[in-house]
Amino acid sequence: MAAAAGTWGKGRPHYAWVVLACAIAIGAVSSGVRMSFGVLIDPLAEQYGWSRGAISGASSVMFLSSIPLLLGAGLMADRMGARRICLVAATGTATGMFLTGTMTHLWQFYLYYGFLLGGFAMIFVVVLPVLLMRWFHRRAGLALGLVWAAMAVGAMTAPPILRWLISSAGWRQAFFLTGIAASAVMFVAVFFLRGHPREVGTVPYGAMARTSAPDAEGPPPRPTLTLGQVRRTSAFWHLINLHFLGCVGHSIILVHVVSMAIRAGVPGLTAAGVLSAMAGASIAGRLASPMVAERLGGRKTFALVFLLQGLPVFLLFWADLPWQFYLFALVFGPGYGGETPPFPVVSRQYYGANSPLNSINGWQLAGAQVGMALGAWLGGALFDLTGTYAWSIAAAAIFTLAGLWSVRALPTHRPGEVVLAPAGRGAARGGAGD
Repeated sequence: MAAAAGTWGKGRPHYAWVVLACAIAIGAVSSGVRMSFGVLIDPLAEQYGWSRGAISGASSVMFLSSIPLLLGAGLMADRMGARRICLVAATGTATGMFLTGTMTHLWQFYLYYGFLLGGFAMIFVVVLPVLLMRWFHRRAGLALGLVWAAMAVGAMTAPPILRWLISSAGWRQAFFLTGIAASAVMFVAVFFLRGHPREVGTVPYGAMARTSAPDAEGPPPRPTLTLGQVRRTSAFWHLINLHFLGCVGHSIILVHVVSMAIRAGVPGLTAAGVLSAMAGASIAGRLASPMVAERLGGRKTFALVFLLQGLPVFLLFWADLPWQFYLFALVFGPGYGGETPPFPVVSRQYYGANSPLNSINGWQLAGAQVGMALGAWLGGALFDLTGTYAWSIAAAAIFTLAGLWSVRALPTHRPGEVVLAPAGRGAARGGAGD
């Protein structure tokens, strides 16, 4: 056996880095347009006279309607390949952007922005991380961290750009221009994506090549576990529960922290900056957590991330000055940003590289979307019942720290091994152990 080789890579960088560059571009653009919702509320209210509550309903549509899309995309990516599903996602996202610029009714905003743009853009979050797991035998954590950091940068930079375009060129022209630019980036990147190293006659980055080049036309490797076997492991459900609980916790914060600051007397523009500070601070967690998971496994990584996300929430009980809210954002951001990126790494450690990772990731993200929708509603409902955000803050901390129970129940991973049993030997139940 020799070092990683194949027909691609003789005198060139490994094609895995091309795939990573494409994933970074797609992640930044799709996340940017999807996370620009907050800058749309005031222009829509002014132009159409819609209530802010009605406009915000599109956010709930985005979370809830994406659940069947995520589950379906994960299943189809395992059967048809990631590249085809990314093409479907890019087409749906681009269509949503162009149609949003033509809307005149609220139901159209829900359909075009909430379902098409928001829902189809979420498909990338299922497929791209697993695609990188296929391409990187080594440095998978770094690759994942870079893509998630790019998503955070997109979420920071796209909203002010879109807001400027709306102010300068008008609502319809802004979405038309954004649609052209974003579509060009996504479709060019998808063109250069490859679903598996076999397609360019090589092996994953850092893997050992066989004496003959991989057969690009041959069938994909047989899964070590079927999805049915995976679902019979307790680790499968604990990971979904972790994503659900963590997303309830940080959804309360993301949706309501600006209102918390304004009610404490912080000026509106300064209060809005808390979200940007949080997004910036999240980059550190997005970069680091998948690399930590590669070295330490899921239990230690998720324990650290959930503590970093849950404990800083208590600072909000005493925050009433701008610097205190910004301090909270900087402390909370790394834990919040570090929650999602480790999941594909941990799934590969538990179930193996040839397991149905897209489907597994789709189920985990479906749990996350339910959590995001519940948290956004719960934070406001508790305020309406009590007239204070104290109970919302408490709920954010309780839901997040409750995730430590599922962390304790996860099996321990040791480097170089797949934790749960492959097909033919029975699916092992995930359980605690050191």
